[in-house]
Amino acid sequence: MNVMIKYISAFLLFVALTFTSSAQQVYQLSQYLQNLYVLNSATAGLHDYTEVNLSYRKQWVGINNSPTTYYVSVNTPIGKRIEINPESSSVRISSPTAYNSVTRKSYHAVGGYLAQDAYGPYAMLIGSLSYTFHLPLRKDLSISFSPSVGYRNISFDQSKAKVEFSGDPTYDAYLGTRTSTAQMDINAAFWLYHPKFFVGYSSAQLVQDRLKFNDQITLEDLKTHHNLIAGYNYKMTRNLTLTPSVLLRYVNQAPFAFDLNFRLDYQNLYWAGLSYRNSNSLVAMVGLYLSNTLRFGYAFDLGLTSIQTRNAGSHEVMIGLNLVNKEKAIF
Repeated sequence: MNVMIKYISAFLLFVALTFTSSAQQVYQLSQYLQNLYVLNSATAGLHDYTEVNLSYRKQWVGINNSPTTYYVSVNTPIGKRIEINPESSSVRISSPTAYNSVTRKSYHAVGGYLAQDAYGPYAMLIGSLSYTFHLPLRKDLSISFSPSVGYRNISFDQSKAKVEFSGDPTYDAYLGTRTSTAQMDINAAFWLYHPKFFVGYSSAQLVQDRLKFNDQITLEDLKTHHNLIAGYNYKMTRNLTLTPSVLLRYVNQAPFAFDLNFRLDYQNLYWAGLSYRNSNSLVAMVGLYLSNTLRFGYAFDLGLTSIQTRNAGSHEVMIGLNLVNKEKAIF
């Protein structure tokens, strides 16, 4: 029985680590550069359209019950954010140079997302709502602030769990009479942006709630996650724009992590990217704009650890909708 208790204790520790990383997983999607809102809620309303994104990610293809993530996110600006001068009315606002011929105003934005992350017998439902305020600092430089509130529900499906011995008291105590638990969360973010560069900070799990299914079995507290991202838009030619960026992640008592990203855009129609994730994986990404309204992106993660020999990598697909797209209109 002592061996079984040790086995269950180790299992519970693994669950705690899994939940801690899974709680952050929605912020570690490979295509966050194509949907910055899931990484940083202060980016809500950056564009003059309502942005809707849907994504599906399958991690470690070939391994049974490997992590699977779905999400849908929406964000939209509220209020008039620019004033058009009559003499520059033929300039498209989607062009970076147009920022020199318009007057930008402070404005608001709202957004939210709903995600589900499943791994083996565990499933986590995550929801978040945010408010964002954009403040121009000068003609071509603005900053935005965003508080957000989140909800997380973690459930355990006993029918998908396999144990060596049924009826073990430690395992029964772990299950208790509840098979789900929920926590609330509050987070904050900011975004400093210019036509040529951006810098942003976002947090996750500021409340640091405790994972538990009952009063007898208590797992360790969730840790606050800090994300810092910075990038630069370099106009190589009239048609090509290169955007190098770096994402830094910090969690107390966890190894420091970072992503190095490179994205190349051609005529605002096609893009390709490459990302290196801190000795963990190499990510290749491609995408295109099918119309002024519809976007598509795909990412493939190749693991750089020993587990890569046991799976066929990770796949991520994203579809984006730019609704009421004023940026493509002629003013």
